[in-house]
Amino acid sequence: MTAPAEITDGLRRGVVSLPHGWGHDRPGTRLSHAATDPGVNVNQLLDGSQLDPLSGNAVLNGVPVEVAALTAPL
Repeated sequence: MTAPAEITDGLRRGVVSLPHGWGHDRPGTRLSHAATDPGVNVNQLLDGSQLDPLSGNAVLNGVPVEVAALTAPL
């Protein structure tokens, strides 16, 4: 996924904070208004197999990621 990045002293080194968007621009969503500012869908980072053992909800915290600079314009 592609998202804007900002380096800040407000987060601990090695931590990435990604506000949850819903990816409303994906094909078939039929949400034309929401698609104007869809955000990135954090769920795209997961394969659905990581679940919280107590609630059964998807794990959305503590997910390892790699961050790299975009080398070509969008």
